[in-house]
Amino acid sequence: MGQRTPNLVVTDGDKAMRTAIAEVMPSAKHRLCAWHLEKNCVQRVKEAEFWKVFKKAIYANFDVDEFERYWRTSIESLSLGQNTWVQLTYDIKESWATAYLRGRFYAGYRTTSRCEGINSFIKVFLKSTDSILELVHSLDRVVKDYRNNDAVFREVKKQIKGVATLLFQGRESISTTIVYSFSKMGRPDRVCKVLYDPNDQKIECECKMWDSDGIPCSHIFCVMKYEGMEEIPETLIFRHWCKIAKDCTTLKMGNDSREHARLLQYSALYSSLTHVVTLGCEEVEDFAFAQDAISDLNIKFNMYATFFIY
Repeated sequence: MGQRTPNLVVTDGDKAMRTAIAEVMPSAKHRLCAWHLEKNCVQRVKEAEFWKVFKKAIYANFDVDEFERYWRTSIESLSLGQNTWVQLTYDIKESWATAYLRGRFYAGYRTTSRCEGINSFIKVFLKSTDSILELVHSLDRVVKDYRNNDAVFREVKKQIKGVATLLFQGRESISTTIVYSFSKMGRPDRVCKVLYDPNDQKIECECKMWDSDGIPCSHIFCVMKYEGMEEIPETLIFRHWCKIAKDCTTLKMGNDSREHARLLQYSALYSSLTHVVTLGCEEVEDFAFAQDAISDLNIKFNMYATFFIY
């Protein structure tokens, strides 16, 4: 993986896998699959009202204090304080509650089915008979098509629409930073602060949607509106979502890209020669033809090398 470890791993909660991840990838954040959690909740807790409570506890963009108050109040009202599954699940809340996962980038991955969906998407482009070179080309097409889907655009559109539900609460300057405060209609008690530095056009929101999903939140778009910005600043364009992301990666790789190119060329030639060897072993005549062709190729390469040495 290019000497890098994953930032986040999503699993169904298997204990053996959880232990292995902690040992092999200690820096990775382990997130439990939300779909499996909801399924287990329905099976282990018969109180249907709690199913709604638990779903909100998973997905709601609470801060930690809000989450704790919501959980405590809900458990008390439903008298589930003695339920073993509820207590054990609460004990590992850091691995499933958005309140505790905010700020860690996970690109919208909350369920293992998202990964399975990507696997199915990839299978459309791949064939078991593909050579290594064909495999590389197919994966390149997968990346381009996957980035062309409009899921990210729909989320951005949703956040832009959300600006209409925000109420401006104040604006103050601290050194070179401007601090904006917004609340949501119907929730005047919940104020969200956004930091904006005009010098480098860096915008940070305490809701941390940008940090988690790589998508600007409605609070950030609201600041852009007040600042009269007509374009999204470069600091808020997450490379992962760009169609040119692969090209950017190649540029950043520097000298390493030449080594990758060499390996790709090696794989392509190796694949082609494997095909030649297979055909050359069919009949005696084919074998002789292949031997002659390879000998001619070796002679040409030796002449080519000699020409450039002298």
